[in-house]
Amino acid sequence: MKKSILILGLSLVLLAVLGSDVIAQTHKEGVESLTTSYYVTSKVIPLGDGRAYMAYEAFGVVVSDTREGLFHGATIRALGGMTVEKGVFNDEKAYGVYNLLNGDKVFVAITGAGKIGETMKGTVTLIGGTGKCAGIQGSSAEATRYMLRPAMEGIGQSYIKLKMQYKLP
Repeated sequence: MKKSILILGLSLVLLAVLGSDVIAQTHKEGVESLTTSYYVTSKVIPLGDGRAYMAYEAFGVVVSDTREGLFHGATIRALGGMTVEKGVFNDEKAYGVYNLLNGDKVFVAITGAGKIGETMKGTVTLIGGTGKCAGIQGSSAEATRYMLRPAMEGIGQSYIKLKMQYKLP
């Protein structure tokens, strides 16, 4: 009887230790399907016939498909730019910061290519963070930006869909 109680007790302790390790692992890495809605202002400098450089500032709100997760409810601010030739760009580069609900920040680098006013394909790479997100790593396999008709002249509006894979130290 004592032997079976001891075995049961050790089994429960082992389950608790291993179970808590599994729970800790799930909070340290993940994949989230995200949609971010953006409000964008831009400045354009003409560079000759059919060519221009565009710089922009974008503000967004993030919603996870599951309505939970590290990035759900975050806001983002990004600054970027690109060279546009006959409406096409292949050198979009931006940097941004996600402001998470818990107060932590996650820093990102964004690259993209596409056609002005149409869909853009690119990637979002996590390059650092603060608080519990210090040392975060990860990226999206592919991000797709969809341009929308803006609610007001002089601004841009769009949304980006992506799957963000991340790992916390």
